[in-house]
Amino acid sequence: MVIGLDFFRKEILAIESLPIIYQHIFTVAFFMVLIFVYSIFIWKVYRAISRKDIISLNLGQYNYLEHAVLKKILAGILYFIEYIIILPFLILFWYVLFALVLLFFSENLSLEQILLLSAAVVGSIRLLAYYKQEIAMDVAKLLPFTILAIILLSPRFLDVGRFLDSINQIPELILSVGSILFFVVGLEIVLRFLDLLKRILVDSDN
Repeated sequence: MVIGLDFFRKEILAIESLPIIYQHIFTVAFFMVLIFVYSIFIWKVYRAISRKDIISLNLGQYNYLEHAVLKKILAGILYFIEYIIILPFLILFWYVLFALVLLFFSENLSLEQILLLSAAVVGSIRLLAYYKQEIAMDVAKLLPFTILAIILLSPRFLDVGRFLDSINQIPELILSVGSILFFVVGLEIVLRFLDLLKRILVDSDN
């Protein structure tokens, strides 16, 4: 990654030697593509993170028991396994994604602050998903775009060199996600367990 960044820095130095009009064209094109990719990516991802049932694997289809009570117990176990095994990877993806957003587009934030804020955002969206999915969708969609809007007004936003320096911090950021990630995943597991318990009780009443 360092070699790649050195290459880009050399290219930037070469561009800086060009007439000012070409420098402006490069800067506009670079950040135009960056904002385009960022916006499309957020638009594709926010629906997934804001859904309560984020996994549609349905291992329950392999439950062939005929005894009513045992069938419900096995269904609950299969339902829970889906989230124990697969969920941490999804949470890790969203967590790192939002941390990268803050890393690239924020100023004066340490890696620790970025990780804490990312955990707070992802955790709050997941809490809202269990309370009211529509609110979770609004937060998951509007918050990243609000961050983008704020950063657009920053005087250093158009500094390509600062953006490349942020890329250089990605390995350190990824290696630091451990303990906070466990908290976010643990929160999701507790919420899923309570939701499963609620469904079992409702089915029992019916």
